[in-house]
Amino acid sequence: MKLITLAALLLSFGLNATPTQSTAARTVQQTELEQKVAELWQQQDYAAAKVLLADKVNRKTSDAWLLAALGRSELELGQAEAAEALLARAIKIAPATASYQFWFGRASCDRAQQAGMLSALGYAKRCRKAFEQAVALAPSEARYLKALGKYYAQAPGIAGGDQTQALLIADTLAQQDPLQGQLLKLDVLFSAEDITAAEQVVAGSELLQSRPEPYFMRGIHMAQNRNYKAAMEAFAKASEKTVADTDGKRSRLLALYQLGRASVLAKADYPQGIAALTEFLADGSMESFNEWAQFRLSQLYLAQEQRAEAEAILMPLLATTDDANLKSEIKKIL
Repeated sequence: MKLITLAALLLSFGLNATPTQSTAARTVQQTELEQKVAELWQQQDYAAAKVLLADKVNRKTSDAWLLAALGRSELELGQAEAAEALLARAIKIAPATASYQFWFGRASCDRAQQAGMLSALGYAKRCRKAFEQAVALAPSEARYLKALGKYYAQAPGIAGGDQTQALLIADTLAQQDPLQGQLLKLDVLFSAEDITAAEQVVAGSELLQSRPEPYFMRGIHMAQNRNYKAAMEAFAKASEKTVADTDGKRSRLLALYQLGRASVLAKADYPQGIAALTEFLADGSMESFNEWAQFRLSQLYLAQEQRAEAEAILMPLLATTDDANLKSEIKKIL
């Protein structure tokens, strides 16, 4: 926080103002700001939160909350590089704040996914260390356990991946959140290619059978192994599971997208793929997938010899997309 001189206090609060009053005023202002930012995060309006915070942060800012709040907002807006830089400053000032470590870990993981091979390992190790710190600081927080467990399950050994540790975390997590613990266990088993064990876990859990995530995971595994028809069956089953929570809805929507994509790659069941992508696009809540969903839908129309419908999608898409790979793919079929 910037130091405020006595002269400034007198000008701001009158001749009878005291340092105690100014501190109280600043505390009220900070509390109001924190409440407003929390409300915007709850509404997932991260852009508005960034607007509120951006002019309060500069290179000299030493308020850990301001740095972390702007960093978290940047993270949710997909700006991983800016987010990581801000959150690195926040954890340097307040290293014992678990949420800051968690957000920094997420930002580092995002950067690892975006980086080239030479840089990715460094970001991944920072991600793991931050998640480990978050769990050490708040061992009962399910989000932090889940993040660390998924890291251990999915990361290669050279980056600290450890499936044994992931299973131990899954057991701990299941005591606090049975669903998330079971899902983490499934993640570990699918990552280990132990499909029989994964399917036994699902078969023994009514909770999992009511959710889209297990079938979505199976579909992803099958698609990665180019068994697209089996993937379609799993994605279709996932899309049939209607749930109310955000994570479940997201998995169901992604299953619809992947069902359409698998239909293209399998060259099969085009009407089913078209219906899935049409529903996905009608929802509109996963904008980062929308352009490729439109492209996949156009491919399915072309497979059914409905060129007019395909071109009605492709021509505007070609004119508006900034994705160079997508532009290249569109030009190949126009």
